Amino acid sequence: MLPRRPSLRLASVALIAALALAGGCASSRSLAGARSAEARQDYDAAVAEYTRLLKQSPGNTDARLGLERARLRASQDHLSRARRLVASGSLDEALIELQIASELSPANGDIQNELRLVRQQARTQVAVREDGKTRLETLIDQSRIAPLPGSDLPADIALPDTMVFRDASTRDILAAIAQFAGVSIVFDPSFRDSAVSIDLRKVSLDRALTSLGTATRNFWRVTAPGTVTVIPDTQAKRREYEDEVVRTFYLSNADLKETIDILRIVVDARRIAALTATNAITIKDSPERVTAAGRIITAIDKARPEVIINVELLEVDRSHLNAFGLQLASPGAVPTGIAGQAEINRPSLSLRDLSMLTSADVLLTNLPALYYRLLKTDSATRVLANPQLRTTEGVAAQARFGERVPVPVTTFAPIASGGVQTQPITSFNYENIGVNIDITPRTHHDDAVSLAVKIELSSISGTGFGGLPTFGNRSINTVIRLQDGETNMLAGLIRDEERRSLAGIPGLSDLPVVGRLFAYNRKEVQETDIILTLTPRIVRVLDLTAADLAPFRMSRDGIGGGSDLPPAIPSPMPPRATPPPGTTPGPPQPGTPGLAPVVPLRPPGPPGVPGGSGESAAPATQGRVAPNRPGASR
Repeated sequence: MLPRRPSLRLASVALIAALALAGGCASSRSLAGARSAEARQDYDAAVAEYTRLLKQSPGNTDARLGLERARLRASQDHLSRARRLVASGSLDEALIELQIASELSPANGDIQNELRLVRQQARTQVAVREDGKTRLETLIDQSRIAPLPGSDLPADIALPDTMVFRDASTRDILAAIAQFAGVSIVFDPSFRDSAVSIDLRKVSLDRALTSLGTATRNFWRVTAPGTVTVIPDTQAKRREYEDEVVRTFYLSNADLKETIDILRIVVDARRIAALTATNAITIKDSPERVTAAGRIITAIDKARPEVIINVELLEVDRSHLNAFGLQLASPGAVPTGIAGQAEINRPSLSLRDLSMLTSADVLLTNLPALYYRLLKTDSATRVLANPQLRTTEGVAAQARFGERVPVPVTTFAPIASGGVQTQPITSFNYENIGVNIDITPRTHHDDAVSLAVKIELSSISGTGFGGLPTFGNRSINTVIRLQDGETNMLAGLIRDEERRSLAGIPGLSDLPVVGRLFAYNRKEVQETDIILTLTPRIVRVLDLTAADLAPFRMSRDGIGGGSDLPPAIPSPMPPRATPPPGTTPGPPQPGTPGLAPVVPLRPPGPPGVPGGSGESAAPATQGRVAPNRPGASR
């Protein structure tokens, strides 16, 4: 048995080596697959391969480093996709991408911030319809164009070409209209019939009733479903049949106070109230006034135009200083000349003592010295501001770049009431030092923009009385008109200052040529230039429609029919039919002055059926008044 042990050990070693070789081949294939997916920029597949490889070989350093690299790149890839989805409005899909990116890179603060913001937007988002309006906007638009109670009639009915009447009875005309439109006509007890000539071809039902009422001094009201009542147009009847309507309008863009002022002046609406919490207006008035108020609100409740203004401001300051010369001057903080003193160092001096003076008795102070100067400086300063200001029409866009400097202001107040103002009180006003920009845009209908520009550049130029600062100020205040995208440059505001000074000993500094060498020569030049460019870009225009610009009519008392209708004027009548040759027209029948009664319009029927197209007489007079013939009767 002992000789078999080496063979068993050898077999075990071979088996272990074979398993290790197989595991190494599998690990190599997984690592190659993960790197291949990473090279294809398929980072999700690379993360999966590296994760599988680490489960098989937890100590594989290459797999661990590759997993960290793949997770980082995959998280950035999902973050980029999420940002594109947010820009396109797909918040739900963007949330999925951000959640994946957050799981891949939990320590990334940018991803966590993006995820929190998108979640907040998804909770507060308003659903948008395909036509670009939100559900709330669609609901408000539908409520504004909805018919008011008492004025709803079928809007899709247009009278045919045969609706031409000449000296016809008002009752007969209304009966023909009612039969064609499928409504019932009811007359007020005080209604009086009259003859009228009117052309109602291709006219809607409500316009036909309004035109006929205007011509006959009547008005109409819908008093029941499918029932129209015709009433004489008098103030008493108007008050009797007019009902008041209460309606609430929600404003989205217009100012609440300005809208109420417009309605009170234009529509004469008195019972009107505002609710500032929801920016709403509630009005109680006649249906015509409420309808007119709705049309005005629809026309003025528009978003203001918006403009982005690219401002580039450049200020360049440059100063030169040259100082040279030899100067004989007394020492001091700023030596400019000889200023000394010679005295006799004795407390009491008499004339006899003058003859006994020695050199020790004479004292000289502040003896002059020879100073030489040679200095040249050249400095340049540039102030640059390049903001992008977005604002609405009529609202000033402000930009402040710099610092605020306190300036003391002293006022005097009385110590006691009624006393003399002797008590000083000091307060501080803070001045804006730097670049101050104020721009107010106004858009025009030809895509032009007017800019009211006010730009100030201020700086601390030095100190004045009492050590208080003095300020240098340069400002531009103008109004310009530019096209959309046009750039305007304001330049040439150059300020050049040159100062020359000469300090020396009188007489010596006045010598020609050499006098300048024995004097203090100073030359200082300061140059300043400002360059300003403005480029407006319109990002939102006034959303006007043809309905907003269309006028409408309204009665003076506010209880008449307010509409877009033109006044009812007689249309050209067809020529009167003449009898055939050889016949004599009979006398007109009583009550019909030369005209036959109105024949109501009936839909054509099949040939051979009474009233159909096979009948010879009826189709010739459908919907219009035919001339009288002998023997015709009502």
